[in-house]
Amino acid sequence: MVKLLFFSLFNLILFSANTAVDPSPKVSSYKSNAKNQTLFVIERNKNANTVFYDVNITQNGKIDSEKPVDAYFVDYATTGKRAELSFIERKMAYGFEFEKTENNNFYVTLRAYKDRKILVYLDAKGNAHSLMKINGKTSQLTKIFVFAKPKLYTSVEFIELHGVDFKTGEVTYEKIINK
Repeated sequence: MVKLLFFSLFNLILFSANTAVDPSPKVSSYKSNAKNQTLFVIERNKNANTVFYDVNITQNGKIDSEKPVDAYFVDYATTGKRAELSFIERKMAYGFEFEKTENNNFYVTLRAYKDRKILVYLDAKGNAHSLMKINGKTSQLTKIFVFAKPKLYTSVEFIELHGVDFKTGEVTYEKIINK
């Protein structure tokens, strides 16, 4: 049921941003604030635009407790510049909820995929991490890829979770098929 909700929500707005097609979108190191660090991205097969999720870091080097994560598009299809998420995108497919834990860490839950929480924290060196289970292993989430086919409305066929095993440093991967 939750998988169906995830795929349904992505169906609603998958094409809400620019729709120029690029079969091989590139991940960039685009930064909106020099202190912020990118946690992970969402890429799609339908266009080159990428949704970035950055951790917001305050002047004192802590995660901002009011707005711990900043989600936005980089509009690679046209300008290559930052574009804010629309109201519908924030409330549904690309939006998130968060809850503060001990030590100024946060659990982030994507609104379109509430099955797995993402632990967001800064290590002792100030490096940002986004940990979640990928194929049963605690991993640093780096990318979510959404594959959709156009039908009467856009239909998400599968998503892929990409990361790095937190303990071993090995690449982790999981494909979740919409049934």
